[in-house]
Amino acid sequence: MRRLIGIFAAVLAAGFAFGQPISAEQKAEVLKAVEEFVTTRAFVPGMDFSKWPSFIEKQQAAVDEATEIPAFTNAINRALREFGASHIRLVTPRAAIQRTQTSTIGVGATVRKEDEGLVVRAVSDNGPAKEAGLQIGDVIIEVDGKPVEEDTTLDGDEGTKVELKIKRADGRIEVVQVERRRFSTVRPETLTWIDDETAILRVFTFNVGYGRENLEKLFAEAAKAKRLIIDLRSNGGGAVNNLNHFLSHLLPNNTVIGTFVSRQVADRYARETGKDPSDVFAIAEWSNQKMRTREQKTEAFKGQIAVLVNRGSASASEIAAAALKEQGNAVIVGTRTAGAVLASVFGRLPHGFQLQYPVNDYVTAKGVRLERNPVVPDAEVTQSGNPDPAVAKAIELMKAKSLVPDWLKAA
Repeated sequence: MRRLIGIFAAVLAAGFAFGQPISAEQKAEVLKAVEEFVTTRAFVPGMDFSKWPSFIEKQQAAVDEATEIPAFTNAINRALREFGASHIRLVTPRAAIQRTQTSTIGVGATVRKEDEGLVVRAVSDNGPAKEAGLQIGDVIIEVDGKPVEEDTTLDGDEGTKVELKIKRADGRIEVVQVERRRFSTVRPETLTWIDDETAILRVFTFNVGYGRENLEKLFAEAAKAKRLIIDLRSNGGGAVNNLNHFLSHLLPNNTVIGTFVSRQVADRYARETGKDPSDVFAIAEWSNQKMRTREQKTEAFKGQIAVLVNRGSASASEIAAAALKEQGNAVIVGTRTAGAVLASVFGRLPHGFQLQYPVNDYVTAKGVRLERNPVVPDAEVTQSGNPDPAVAKAIELMKAKSLVPDWLKAA
């Protein structure tokens, strides 16, 4: 709570807790802090973060012209995207506050900037975007009649309206109006039984709102299932500790999940072997610092597993899907994941801003780097409906194949 109060205090002191103006002095202070974090703390093996000055120089005119927070943030993020890495972005003061809360003000859609526009990766069940008919896979091509530049163009004050021009998955163009409002971001995990032998476990996040106690109860109930479908669609990831807790209910204690490669590990590899510190695969194989499952109150699930994913499945969700496929012989159904799997932290900047920046790369237990390399489903299912075609396909594959994990076969 003290940390949250500190953020509020910093933002209020800056004079724009919920306003938009930003002065030249404030921009200079934020830029100086961004440069320090990017050039001295960010890390991805083989990535040259010393290029930051040349990247920001290309956006200098936009930075100078920006008089409001969104325009300034957009210019910085355009420069940060030139690194070609996930999990590196400037976060506005308002978004920094909302990041740790269980409710937020907005349209209720998670989007990702791509060439065509803002691709909708997730839609909150109780948010205004869903009420307006937005769906995963939609592309927002205009906001209030203007082409979109950044995902922050959807930000705004409570009660304000925004007009969105949307390209649907089938190519249709529609215009909808969405009113920004406060809504809860907490979505408790659920367990739904399809039949006496098959259950679906829906996990919405590994971030704030991940319910450890709730999941432990659900896993205890799911233990009697022969088949378990884990729905990670539009789960954007979250904390490594929550991911480990989750996988520890599905894989045996001390199972190797993968390897996070930090600057310290890469430097130690170079010193002790004399080899290339940018070779993330070699470092991961060499390192003895593996992420492993931990012992839980209940035994790991012993039935067949299928995992549902889509483009909105990112970061920890991708690690979970890959681990369950590699170590649990799970079948993956849906569409390709986001391919955004760098571990990151948030650094505090002046005036309430924050910088998310990567500090670890990741390689799976079987030597697969997931960053920019999405998890590919065993069966691609793009359509939606009721009944859910992805669920039907998962059940079909589990019944048709021998999907019992190797660790159970050897038991």
